[in-house]
Amino acid sequence: MRSSIMKKSIIVAIILLILFGTLATLYINNLSDNLYSETDEYLNDLTNQTAKAIKNRINENLTQLTTISLIIQQDGILQEPLLDYLNQLAQRDGVKRFGIADLQGNVVTSDHQTFNISDRDYFKDSLNGKTVTSKSITDYTDGEAINVYSVPIYKHNEVSGVLFATFYTDKLSSILSSATYNNVGYAFIFNENGDVVLSNKKTDDFNNIESLNGIDLNDIDINGKGIINFRDENNTLNYLIYANIEGNDWLVASVFPKEAVTGKFQNFIQTAYLTWLIIGVGSAVVVAYFYFIQGKNKLQITKLAYEDEITGHYNYYRFIEYCQNINHLSKYVLVNCDVKGFKWFNEIYGEEIANRLLKQIIICIDTQCQNEEFCCRQSADHFVILLDSDDFEQIKNRLFVLANYIRGEFAKEYNTSPYYFHFGVYKILEDDVDINLSFKKTQYTSNDLKRLSKDDVSFYQEEVFQKELYALQIEKEFQDSLKANHFKAYIQPKVNLQTGKVCSGEILTRWHHPEYNIISPGDFIPVYEKNGMLEALDFHIFKKALEQIDYWNKYYGIKISISVNVSRTYIFNEGYVDKLIHLVKACNVNPEQVEIEITETTALNHKEELIKILNQLKSYHFKVALDDFGSGYSSLNILKDLPIDVVKIDQEFFRTNDYTHTRSHIIIEEIIQLCHKLNLEVVAEGVETIEQKEFLEAHDCDYIQGYYYYRPMLLKEFEALFVLENINK
Repeated sequence: MRSSIMKKSIIVAIILLILFGTLATLYINNLSDNLYSETDEYLNDLTNQTAKAIKNRINENLTQLTTISLIIQQDGILQEPLLDYLNQLAQRDGVKRFGIADLQGNVVTSDHQTFNISDRDYFKDSLNGKTVTSKSITDYTDGEAINVYSVPIYKHNEVSGVLFATFYTDKLSSILSSATYNNVGYAFIFNENGDVVLSNKKTDDFNNIESLNGIDLNDIDINGKGIINFRDENNTLNYLIYANIEGNDWLVASVFPKEAVTGKFQNFIQTAYLTWLIIGVGSAVVVAYFYFIQGKNKLQITKLAYEDEITGHYNYYRFIEYCQNINHLSKYVLVNCDVKGFKWFNEIYGEEIANRLLKQIIICIDTQCQNEEFCCRQSADHFVILLDSDDFEQIKNRLFVLANYIRGEFAKEYNTSPYYFHFGVYKILEDDVDINLSFKKTQYTSNDLKRLSKDDVSFYQEEVFQKELYALQIEKEFQDSLKANHFKAYIQPKVNLQTGKVCSGEILTRWHHPEYNIISPGDFIPVYEKNGMLEALDFHIFKKALEQIDYWNKYYGIKISISVNVSRTYIFNEGYVDKLIHLVKACNVNPEQVEIEITETTALNHKEELIKILNQLKSYHFKVALDDFGSGYSSLNILKDLPIDVVKIDQEFFRTNDYTHTRSHIIIEEIIQLCHKLNLEVVAEGVETIEQKEFLEAHDCDYIQGYYYYRPMLLKEFEALFVLENINK
């Protein structure tokens, strides 16, 4: 009996063991298949993320180049201001250098290098109208490995040159490092011919994918993705995972030993088999543990793709993906957060504390995010936030609260010098499809705050953005327009009220643009004042006027006097007076025929220096006029101290309402009397009506200038109307 029971027990045990073993085998085999399938999917996702990152990097660089090339439309593009601007872009964006090549391949670069690239394939392709991303090549200047992005420059629908940007190959190599599995193996980029464009494989003879043992290019879907198993020269079984880089004929591939992925899995499977054979109930624990390890591996892969290495929070790639998956993105705003003075903070307190600050910032931002709002560190000390709000006042208050919250939390652990936050805010629109472009608009917006040493918020304004682009276009076209004589000298006649005759004129500048017709001085003068080009423009126009005066003197015997405006941006430049005198003498014009106009603001903070300059001019018999008197905070001290001959009453005095009309007349009358007592001539500007003319005439104003008599006109028109008229008389 005991023997029978034992036999039955053994039979039952055997049956149960067979059943358990069968179930375990079926389950674990199925689990193993799923695991390999999911692993393949994860590895594909990892490679796809790298392909997207490379595509985005290439597209960003090519978009930037294309944008720059669009504003380079005329001859003379190799001017210093453009190269300086490109140099600033290179330093900001981590570009080794920008360069511009003519049709012969002669190059000038943003870092002032010159060489010839006529033998470069990318140059030849761009001359044929192609947008090119080169493989890794050797830099002519220093022998370093580089990748070059190039686009054609068009003029009149024909290629007139090539614009390129040079990046260290390491820039893309750093992206390739994220395509390996747990830092095992290597990654590379290859083209449709199998040629290796870029690789982090530490060997010099890896030039084509078919150099890998057992790999045939025909087995690869050039326009898709896939996984190939092959054995290398050491008979090691490897994975090759590849994916097409969209919009390019490149593919990215990762290679690593299959054992690196499957080794752990085999151990767990064997452990599961043993556990199922010993005790069935324990199998659940083993499976749970197995899935835990599987999840951990998945988390590691996700971490490589989506985690910021400094803060441990999500990175910008995850942020982009998150935004792309949100419905009704247009109800959100995008915020760029810059830490004012972070560079110095890093220098003073060191990298460790600076990184702790970055971590604290993202923790605080994430804490303040609500519902579906999202945030990440974009780069360096730049953070990007997606806020669910369209109430700008509420947004502003939230950001100020956030800034104080960050400082308060960090101060609990560290006592540091002050730092501030600049926020640029952009309202996402329905037709915005490129989050990167939207983020760049927030960066542009926050750039307006860089000069401020306090927390502040700036909201994106399209008209301001377009105005800045327009100003950049104006700045860029200066040299070409100057050479093409598009800047014209105009003259606005001045009328002697005693005789009613034209006695002189004020020289003005008008820009006859071939595309935009006449551009107002109000558009280009402030730009050229800011970038220092105004002096060159004013001397160019002044020379044209002096040459015309000399012509009238010689051929008509008529002594016409002119007045010219001198800007405070260059009157104090060393050698200005000598340069002015030299030009007048070179044009054979008597200085007595030239009146120099300065504004009241020129005297601010530099009065003594200005007095010295004006006395020097008067020693050469130039007349000096005080322009726009009354337009600012006028001071009688200016009339007392400055050695001037003429006062020009600003036209604002004539733009009056019923309340200010009488008061303005009283002020004008007193100014005229005061100036005459000081032996100063008086010119009234902006006279447009007969009432204004008669009032000024009745109060002994010497000269008037304005549309009542004449608008500004070209020098040839002035000659036809007044110079020849005086000859006939």
